[in-house]
Amino acid sequence: MPHAIARIAKLKGSNITPSEQHTKRVKEVPNANPEIQNIRFIGQPETIDSPTLDTLVRDRIGEQTIRKNGVLCVEMLLTASPEYFRPNEPSQAGYYQQKPLEDWQQAVKQWLDNQYGDRIVRAELHLDEATPHIHAYLVPLDERGKLNCRGLFGGREKLSKFQDSYAQAMSPLGLERGIKGSRAKHTKVKQYYAAVNKEPDLTLDMTTIQHQLADRQRAIKEKETLKRTAQSLAKEKEVLQQRLRDLEVRVHTQNRELENWKTKYTELVNKVRDFPLEKVVYELGLNPDPKDKHKWQNEHHSLNITGSKFYDWKKLKGGGGAIDLVMQINNCDFKQSVAWLNDRFGEGATLEAVTYKTREIIKEKPVLEFTPTVPEESKWQSVRKYLTRYRKLPSGLVDSLHEQGLIYADDQQNAVFIRRSLDESKTTGATLRGTVGEDNTFKGLAPGTKRSEGWFYFPQGGQSSEPINRAVLVESPIDAMSFAVLDRNDSRRTIYISTDGAGHVPNEFLQQLKDVVIAYDNDQAGNLMAQRVLSQLPNAVRKTPKAIDWNEELVNQFNWLKESRINQIKRQPQHEQKRNRGLSL
Repeated sequence: MPHAIARIAKLKGSNITPSEQHTKRVKEVPNANPEIQNIRFIGQPETIDSPTLDTLVRDRIGEQTIRKNGVLCVEMLLTASPEYFRPNEPSQAGYYQQKPLEDWQQAVKQWLDNQYGDRIVRAELHLDEATPHIHAYLVPLDERGKLNCRGLFGGREKLSKFQDSYAQAMSPLGLERGIKGSRAKHTKVKQYYAAVNKEPDLTLDMTTIQHQLADRQRAIKEKETLKRTAQSLAKEKEVLQQRLRDLEVRVHTQNRELENWKTKYTELVNKVRDFPLEKVVYELGLNPDPKDKHKWQNEHHSLNITGSKFYDWKKLKGGGGAIDLVMQINNCDFKQSVAWLNDRFGEGATLEAVTYKTREIIKEKPVLEFTPTVPEESKWQSVRKYLTRYRKLPSGLVDSLHEQGLIYADDQQNAVFIRRSLDESKTTGATLRGTVGEDNTFKGLAPGTKRSEGWFYFPQGGQSSEPINRAVLVESPIDAMSFAVLDRNDSRRTIYISTDGAGHVPNEFLQQLKDVVIAYDNDQAGNLMAQRVLSQLPNAVRKTPKAIDWNEELVNQFNWLKESRINQIKRQPQHEQKRNRGLSL
């Protein structure tokens, strides 16, 4: 007679996500058929907006205090002997009869509802392995609503009652409980999966041995495949390690050469002096004053030269360097001055003069610093209209970011998105987006923006006093706002960051977070950028929009909802349409 089989695994906070990744097949499962779709029959269907298992569990627990090592969730593995699902072919792994499967699934759902109610936050039927089975996730709350796994499953007696309850519910199907006190009684979920690798117990009856061998044979086949793969990977690893050693030697050599060049360059720069002005002024036609070696003159000029500096007393104008001197005496531009020096003194002297001029410019000319443009309030309503009507962003989010000074309009009616350091201590620039006209594609950076030192970002979800524990990376500021709308993840404090296309990523900050979502565009550039970031943050998760980007995804969803609402109104009786007249969509 086939048996009812039930196992449990107690999950602490750090175990919930790995368990979910296994049951959702986010991670590869060697003995699972990827072409078969599993069925979730308790909980929301899986979509881009559906909450994670960790979120579902913590929402069900509520605000109560959780011990550091407390069990937050219990994973149940529920199944039956293979001969129940395939009575005529118990050894045919992966095969099952539809009617017994449907009866068993319905009985399991009824048992879960009666026994645990809404404490079951998710249950999935897996059909992609050798024998059908169900993974059900229970939040172990006692009758007072307190987290109390020990009260439900602590000790041999309570685990035995759990087994009894499941077997009794399955008994109308012809399933019976295993022998009490047997060694297999408290087999854990991981041990159950590992059992197919053990030698069969020859004391069992032939039917039982056959269905155990079915799972075991499939596992052995997968094991052989994995063994060959592992051997191939080992060879590749050895080759890569040798290449890595070779590259390390090359890098060490190149670093040493670089240091040598730095030393030589520093010495060269320290030796760089401008080409002697006395030689230049002589070629320019001026004559030395016999009474003062620093003075040179002709009919139109009277120069005083000190080192690389000069002053023309007749023109009341001075400067520094050979290039400036030629420009002033010959009344020519920079290029003409360089060409004149090359013609008179050759390339080497000209390069000395250009190097000196460059160093003077670096020392004298200040770097353009970013200065935020003054918000043009008269243009804001047009920019706001672009963001809310054309881009379908919620007015509440747009107004909130505007009030914080993170979004405003400039005098060209561009949307200005402020970029900051992650500690908010410094404004590093701004991203601009044109909004004038229907086909405006202008995108750019405000003058003085330091692209690799800041980002457009904003936090959302949870309590404002909570620390950030989740980050989402997108390409543009508008995508950051769009994803935040589609995300609807209010249970955790999340920061939405625009990395400006293939821009700089704050790896040091992101490595401190357990939950990082890479949500770049669904195109070649987005895929390449995601691969680069995932190589640096291997624990991150990739999400891609169905459309090209997240704003297009938001617009499509809005249009679908609008069309659905219009069709709903059209289907209403005429008197109801009159009553709803004036409804704004």
